[in-house]
Formats: sequence, structure tokens, C-alpha cells
Amino acid sequence: MTVDQALDIPVGAQPADVPSASLEAEAAVLGACLMATPAYDPVVDAMQVLADDGDWYDGGHETIWRAIVSLHGRSKPTGVPMVEAELRRGGSLARVGGTLRLSQLAAQACGPAEATHYAEVVHGYARLRRYQATLVRGMQMARQADPGNVSEAMAAHQTELEHLAADTSGGDDMFGRLADHLDDHLMGLETTVEAAAVTGLSDLDMVLKMRPGNVIVVAGRPAMGKSAATLGVALANASSGRPTLVHSLEMGREEVTNRILSSTARVGLHHLMEGGPAVTDDDWSRIARRLPDLKALPLWLDYTPRVTPGLIRSRIKALIRQTGRAPLVIIDYIQLMYTDQRNNRQTTYERVSEVSREIKIIAEETGAVIICCAQLNRGSEHREGKRPQASDLRDSGQLEQDASGIILLHREDAYDPESPRAGESDLIVGKNRNGPTCTVTVAHQFHYARLRDMSPHTDPDD
Repeated sequence: MTVDQALDIPVGAQPADVPSASLEAEAAVLGACLMATPAYDPVVDAMQVLADDGDWYDGGHETIWRAIVSLHGRSKPTGVPMVEAELRRGGSLARVGGTLRLSQLAAQACGPAEATHYAEVVHGYARLRRYQATLVRGMQMARQADPGNVSEAMAAHQTELEHLAADTSGGDDMFGRLADHLDDHLMGLETTVEAAAVTGLSDLDMVLKMRPGNVIVVAGRPAMGKSAATLGVALANASSGRPTLVHSLEMGREEVTNRILSSTARVGLHHLMEGGPAVTDDDWSRIARRLPDLKALPLWLDYTPRVTPGLIRSRIKALIRQTGRAPLVIIDYIQLMYTDQRNNRQTTYERVSEVSREIKIIAEETGAVIICCAQLNRGSEHREGKRPQASDLRDSGQLEQDASGIILLHREDAYDPESPRAGESDLIVGKNRNGPTCTVTVAHQFHYARLRDMSPHTDPDD
């Protein structure tokens, strides 16, 4: 079939020359399950390949499969008499063809050793049907899209295709005995594991040890320095040669660029924000010295106002293709994100929970480290010492559950300007799957839009 022929297919129609199912393979799998014996149980093999639902083309076959799975889950036999009783109890025996149909399926059973093969055929046809349906929906979206949201429509279609391509059914590598991979793991321990990303704060790097697939939440009340902290992490990580991506949902291009220049060149942020004569000759000299390094950084910035998990996935995959490695991704901040589903009926809790879970899946799929800024509720304001806790995360407890690490920002001088700890910020590591929980103290220099180690350093501009 040519491209032109494909485009001439009416929306909702299916090309006649594209197969969409194998009823014989479906019958062979079900028959094998109906003929299971204590010596060999093909239900387990089939369950490892087939999705929980939607893999069966014939609705009656899917109903029978669900009855088999239900019986198997209760450690009951899955022969014809038991499945018949299960279907009768659910009121669906007549709908699937009665006892006669179950007997016919048992007669079409494949051999026990072939159950996995036929299940893979069933699953393969199901993926083909989903692919066809996704292409049809893509054509419908293209016909309905207006010129103002073409990019959004393309991103949504790309997200759907990527979800389809990331098929998790039949993943044999995800299931097995401990011994299967133990030797390889022990050999890997002989090599020092390099952190997938660095923060530029030496004490924090010693504690956090970010690994591929980690999601780190950096949270704090307003004006605690979340953006300064995470933008500093982005610059430090990019300066180490690692690709870095920043999604800025709260600040625009000019504000982010001014913060980068202020932090790296040690130019007063207020000078850059005002511009003109406020930027002194010394400021220009400092910027000029840093400019070649800044232009060479593997740092990408995205100011798209409507950021969804699908957009983040596509950006990460584009950078992996371009650089050959998964980037560090920073989202400032996660509670401003949208879901891919454009459901206006979602509550804020549901939206943030869905976004959080999708971000975790994206990190695991791509191997990227994702750092998400997040807002805290007012719980810490009423607590003695006003120190935040992970339970103060606003809008959804899913953020706390999905995160590999949680860093809570706290400044005593935000509440007491006369505090003897003025100029210090506490990075409270409230959750850390890769190491201990503790508090790391750093110096904040918000006039330069950055956080720094408390120990001396050798920056020539400092």
C-alpha cells in the first residue's frame, strides 16, 4: 500500500489487506489453558505475554480468558467444568457460546510447550490493532487541528505512539529468578558507579548519589530559593559535560538568562534586571570572560507554557538521539504541569498525581534523572522552628511516594532577619533511596541567584 492510498482511506475504516487478528491462535491459547494439568500449567506462560485486557479480538474469548485468570488466581483448576461454572456464576456462559463452545476450544488446544508462542501471536495482533487505531486517531486529530495548535496535536500523537512502542507485556527480562542476574550484578560491583548527575554542591553530591531513573523533588515555601537551587544544579551538571534540560514554567527566557549570567559571572542580578547604565563596565568584563564557556554548555532550555509528560518524554528522547546519553531534566515546577489527557473534570489532586506518576515512568523508561521543583503547603508555617517536612508537599501525596529523593529548602533568616544564621540555607534531605537522610547547609547568594558550598572554593570571579 502506498502513502497516497493510505491517505485515501476514510477515517474509521481499516485496509482490507491488513490482518487484525488470528482467531485460531486465540482458540489455541484458550484451549491449552482449558486442558491444563498439574504437571504443566500454560496459564502462567500466557499471562506473562498477554496484557491484562484488550489483547483478545473476540469478545467471547476475552470473557473466557478472564474466567480462567480469575480461577487461576484463586488456585482453582482451569478445566472446562470449572470455567463453565465460573461463567455460569457470572451470567456470561450463554454469551460466549455455552458448554459446546468451551469443548470446541479444548479440542483446538495447542501443545503445552506452544502456549507461549501462540500467546505472542495474539499479543502481536493486538499491538497491530492498537497501532492501526492510533494512526486513525492521528489522522482525525490532523483533520480537526487548527493552525494554532499543530505542535500540540503532533506532540499528543507522538506521545500515544511512544506509549504504544513501550510495550511492557511479555518482558521476560522483568521476571526471573534471583540467580539469573546475580553474577552480572556482582561483576558490576567491581566498577565504581558514576553518578548520573551532579548538583555542584559537594556535600549534597556525597549524600544524594543520583542514579538513572531517579526522580528528585526540591520543595519549599515561596522565596526559599527553589529556582536558584535547581538552576545552579543545571549549570553545574552541564559544566561537567552532561546534557541538561530545563523546563521553566514559572520564569521567562529573559529572567532565566539573567539568572544564569548573574550566577556564573558573579554580576548583581538587580543590575541585569534593570539593564542599561546599571550594568557596569566591570559587569560586562565578567560576562565576557564567562561567555565562551556558557555558549559551549550542553544546556537546553524549554519555555513552553503548557508542559505535559508527553512533551517531556519527546524532549528527552530527542536529546538522547542528539547526545547519546540521557539528560538531567529540571521542571520548575511540577504543580504547573498539565496532563496529556486534557480532562477538565480532573481535580488538582488528580492532575498532580497523574503527572507525578507519568514523570516517574518517563524517568525509568529513558534513564534520565528528573528534578522537580514543588510547592509546600502552609503546614510548616504553624510548626515550631518552621522547618518543612515531606508531608507538607502541596496538592498530592503521590509526589512523596514517587520521588527517589526529597530535598526541602529552609532558611531561618526568611522568618527572622536578625538570625545568627543569616545567609545560610538548609537543604533537608527528607527522603533518600540512595543514601542517608540528613541536612546539608549551604550559603545562599540570592543577589547572584545561586547557592554555594560553605567551604572555600577557587572560582576566579569570587
